[in-house]
Amino acid sequence: MISFKSITLAESQERWRHALQEAERSEICGLALSTTGPDPLHHEIRLACLALPGKCVYIADRLALGDGIISDLAGLIENAKIKKVLYDAKTALSFLRASEKRTLEASNLFDLMLASEICWGGYYDLTLSLSPKNPWKKKPPDQSLSALAERHLGIMITDEKENESEKYSTENAQECLAQKAAVLLPIYCVLAELLAKNDLQRIADLEFRAIPSLAEMEVTGIRLNATEARGLVRDLEGEVCNLVWTMQDEARKKGFVTVTHDGKRLSYYLNPDRQEDVMAFLRRRGYSLASSRAEVMKGLAAAGCAFAEALVRYRHDCYLLAVLDHWIKRIHPKDGRVHPHYFQIPSTTGRISCRDPNAQQIPRTGEGAGSVRRLFLPAPGKRFVKADFSTIELRIMACLSQDRAMRQAFSGGLDLHRLTACRISGKTPDEVTAKERQAAKIMNFLLIYGGSAQTLQYRVQSDYGVRMSADEAEEAKERFFEAYSGIREWQEKQVMAMSCTVPHSFHNCVQGFFTLPLSCTRTVLGRRRVWPRFGTGLTASRFQMFNTPCQGTGADLIKLVMAEVCEKISCQDAKIIGSIHDEILLEVTEERAEEYARRLKEIMERVGSELLHPVPVKAEVKILTTLEE
Repeated sequence: MISFKSITLAESQERWRHALQEAERSEICGLALSTTGPDPLHHEIRLACLALPGKCVYIADRLALGDGIISDLAGLIENAKIKKVLYDAKTALSFLRASEKRTLEASNLFDLMLASEICWGGYYDLTLSLSPKNPWKKKPPDQSLSALAERHLGIMITDEKENESEKYSTENAQECLAQKAAVLLPIYCVLAELLAKNDLQRIADLEFRAIPSLAEMEVTGIRLNATEARGLVRDLEGEVCNLVWTMQDEARKKGFVTVTHDGKRLSYYLNPDRQEDVMAFLRRRGYSLASSRAEVMKGLAAAGCAFAEALVRYRHDCYLLAVLDHWIKRIHPKDGRVHPHYFQIPSTTGRISCRDPNAQQIPRTGEGAGSVRRLFLPAPGKRFVKADFSTIELRIMACLSQDRAMRQAFSGGLDLHRLTACRISGKTPDEVTAKERQAAKIMNFLLIYGGSAQTLQYRVQSDYGVRMSADEAEEAKERFFEAYSGIREWQEKQVMAMSCTVPHSFHNCVQGFFTLPLSCTRTVLGRRRVWPRFGTGLTASRFQMFNTPCQGTGADLIKLVMAEVCEKISCQDAKIIGSIHDEILLEVTEERAEEYARRLKEIMERVGSELLHPVPVKAEVKILTTLEE
């Protein structure tokens, strides 16, 4: 248990106003909220708890004081003079945003959950698993508030789910919330120092600035045409049935019978979802395969195998069915929109992820992408403004590696894929064919992450039908690195960094602040990813050493843009509603769509060019009536 100097139940508006005034005088406070459930559109804030320096805690009950405390809390969140320390600030902002029905200009936030995730930077322990193939499994640190309190303060706090309304009137529920609020400021002091020791303040500031944009995306959601979506589901179900019948009929004609591992007959019918069935049938047809992975099946389909072509289409249609079914089930009854849940630092690179449903699964290109994307519509009288960066991964790599040829190409506005095709083939830009440019595009995005010549050979053939021998793939890879020698040098430095360590600071209540020698990478902005070293073993791979700085810098860039959009553009006429595949999606009034498109493009290009200087950054912006256009 934690001791308090005082716990004050604000039984009147005067007492509550006094608590807010104390917070302003202190210029810092901890804020904890309890809600009647997890859904900001359906549930409400019930209790609010302010923790002030000196272990003074004030509790306000919405039922006792009325809805006015919600406006007071919104005002507190928007008060730039007061640092607000919260745990999972996005959830708090989502409830306030939904209650106030307006965009919040939140500022000066400090989120303990995000700060701890930044400080740990992907570090993990190993624990025993029950698998004989993989005896060890990764154990990431627990980032719950109770775990932070125990780790840094040596305090055990209650971690109950307070979703039952009858709990709020009890002294036990109020004290439970007071415990949580009281540990916020002590943990803040530890994490703020830890961020400074690891030189991560800029990353923390970025993450805290990005919180309001994620809350806005969750609460606003996106409109889905449910009627057309259900019609598309019916069509896909029919297509899937036809494909299954086609594959099973071909297997039956060829005399295929599935068997179990003990040799007993299982079924006369081939199950396209069972890898053993697929592999057995194709081997029976004379194909020597190591797996039934997508790129292998695409290669067979390109070579004329009708069964592989049907299997590729079957898998694709099943994927679209699963995506659509999940989205339809998630249409909210209150506003008819879908509200995905965004996670700010779910991965070690810092990239945003999404679940329930996963907006990242909306197909961007390829067969069937248009039929799915046209289902997403703006509200009547509104338009979508969609923007994404042009060749951003390659621009980031040009900045990281400082490769002269790549930097000059981007500064001169050249088509880098066509330039690569020229360097590989020896042709002039006018002589390069469309297929050669597409092959060079794969080469650019594959080789910067350490891809092999064999993978290059597979991808070029499966994606674009361009045949390339193993020797030709190896020669193309060598010419690529001759053309962009700065990337080769950068990759060699990254490999050398695998055997080097840097001191990374940690903290616990027993040892205080301490450092461990760890392998690490950094993004352009300074985000760290660290790898533990177990004995003499290194847990980082070459791919991770190449990929993490690039993907992490991309994550930093999109969050910088989201923060600035929320601060400079978001209002009742323009709301950020999604970040899909590194696209920024706004929903704006039709009459001001051109204005917001210009402003969004300016922000993206300015922010990107400042981060990746001297590499220029370009953004492509479109005004849409559906996501398909």
